[in-house]
This record gives sequence, structure tokens and C-alpha cells, in this order.
Amino acid sequence: MTPLLSLRTLAAVLALTAALPRALAADVAPRPAYEKMLKIDVHSHIFEDVPAIHALFARINDRTINVCVPGGDGQLALMDRIAFELYAKHPQLYPVTTTFDLLTRDEPNYATRTIAALDRAFARGAVAVKIWKEVGIEIKNRDGKFILPDDPLFDPIYAHLAKVGKPLHAHLAEPIDAWLPLDKDSNHYSYYSTNPQWHLHGKPEYPSHAAIIAARDNIMKKHPTLVVVGAHLGSLEHDLDGIADRLARYPNFSIEVSARTRNLTRHPAEKVRALFQKFPDRILYGVDAGWMPHRRDTPPTTAQRQGHVTSLELRYRADWDYYAGQGETTYNNRTCKSQYLQGSEYQIYDYRKVRITEWLDR
Repeated sequence: MTPLLSLRTLAAVLALTAALPRALAADVAPRPAYEKMLKIDVHSHIFEDVPAIHALFARINDRTINVCVPGGDGQLALMDRIAFELYAKHPQLYPVTTTFDLLTRDEPNYATRTIAALDRAFARGAVAVKIWKEVGIEIKNRDGKFILPDDPLFDPIYAHLAKVGKPLHAHLAEPIDAWLPLDKDSNHYSYYSTNPQWHLHGKPEYPSHAAIIAARDNIMKKHPTLVVVGAHLGSLEHDLDGIADRLARYPNFSIEVSARTRNLTRHPAEKVRALFQKFPDRILYGVDAGWMPHRRDTPPTTAQRQGHVTSLELRYRADWDYYAGQGETTYNNRTCKSQYLQGSEYQIYDYRKVRITEWLDR
């Protein structure tokens, strides 16, 4: 999950340009109009019925997957209730990704009970299942050891998801920066400086980044027919070669870009473009914007709701100028080259064109 971004921060995201060098003008077709193209955000956390958000999606031709997470804080039933109520009212706008309970993991028949709960969620329309970073760097077994995502405890659950054809949306590990000293030049400095519980540098008792990623990969080795979508570039935002290697190695592995477009802008544009063009049907769009009033001490105000809507639109349009632009743009106060993914036909924005079509058009 991503903390809500301030308007000041999002204002800095903009200053967008789309100047195309004359030498390239003849080689690039005009990009589609922003509002004309259906855009699908596979990663949101919207837990309130806010008409202004519905209106934004209608105006900019967007829809989103509403993701329930985490599974270990006791709020799963509440999240599911809100998410499914929103889905019932607006089924085209808010398909649901559910998650599974982790609090009862030491109780008898855990996997059987979890599978039954997931099946009930699927019957209500859930399209996928989320597993979050608490698996690997928070929850422990009875011996006090961290539970990694490939723990045998979860194997029956993964096998069932593969059997019924539901993707596992996996946010496992953190950016590598979580294991490094705080760096003000890092894309993740603000998050780790204000959320020290997730900053693991100097905490050798925690599993390493490599260990968690290896455990994630091991899930796909043990369950080769399970579709796994690696949230946040699969937590390999620093390593485009590592992403390409896994996409090549695991044919049922895909990634999404939520909250990591800022990382892509710091890689050489040609390398990003090559990755997207090599795997055009394996990379999905997302933002990871959260609107979660159930976690607030006081109800949000109308002004706060509108502020979220405004900031969300700014983020969508900044991303559009990066992915669909035809020249340089400014993203997070840095000048970078837009991608203009010729050959991919903006496939990143429409997951109906990828292999996991059951996510929406079942």
C-alpha cells in the first residue's frame, strides 16, 4: 500500500511536456487521446463509496481492481464487506481482489478453512487473491522464525488457486532500498524515513531481499500453472535484467508497475522500452492509490475526498505522459524520456489483452 500523496507532492509530479524531436516525428504515430482510451488500473485500495471517484473514472475512461490487504490485522471481513458492496453497485469499475486470513495460521485445518473462505469470495465475484509483504518480513511461526512466502503452510492454497484459475497478486519483499542506508536521493526515502518499521537496514534478524525473492520464485517452481502477478515490478524495480530473466523463466509470471513508475524513469529509456516490447503481454498498469477511511481516527471531510480525487487524476496523467508520451517529460521533479511503447500499443493499460483475461471478462 502507498500512503496518500499530498497535493504539493503530486503537483511536483507534473510540469509535463511532450516535445518530439523533428528527426523522429515521421517515425511515430499520434498517440490516442487520453480520455478516449480505456485504462485499467490493476491495483487500488478504495474503501468508501465516493461519487467523485466514480465520476473521475467515468470522465477519464478508467476502471480499477480494488485490492483487499493485509490479511494479518484483523480487518479482512470489514475490507471484504466494503469492497464487495462497492463492486455490487459498480461492477465495471471496481472488481475485487481479496486476500486471506493470516491470524489463524496456527489453528487446525488452516488451509482447508482458508480455501473455503476464498471460494466464498470467488462466488461473490473476486477475481484474484493478494498476498502482502507481511509474509516474509512480519509474521512468524511458533518457533519465532519469519514465515517466507513459499512455506508449505500455503502450498494447498496456491494449488487451489491454480486449480480454479485465480491469479495470486503478490507484493512480496520491499524495494532493495529497504535493506540499504537511508538515501535522500532514493525514490523511497520519504516512505522509509516515515515508516521505519519497514526499513530493514541494520536489522540482520530479518530475511534478506534475495531470500524473499527466491521464496517468491520458488512458489512458481512448485506451482507452475499458478498465475502470479508481481506487484510493484515484482520488487525488482532496481534490476530490469532480473525482471526480464524471471518473465522468461516463468511463463505464468506477470508484473505490474504500481507505485514504481518513478523507478522506471531512472533507468535508461531504451532499456525500459526494450523490456516492455519484449514482454508486452506480461506488464500491467497500476498506481496503488489508497483511500481507506476505515483506518482513520476521524471520518474524512468532503475536501479531503476531493483532494484525493484531484491527486489521483494528477498521478494518472503524469503516468500517461511517461508511458504514452513522445518526448521528454518531468516525473517526480526529474526530466526523463517518455516511452511511447510502439509495438505494445499501450497494452500496459488494458489487462484484457494479456493472458489473464479472467480478471474481468470471465
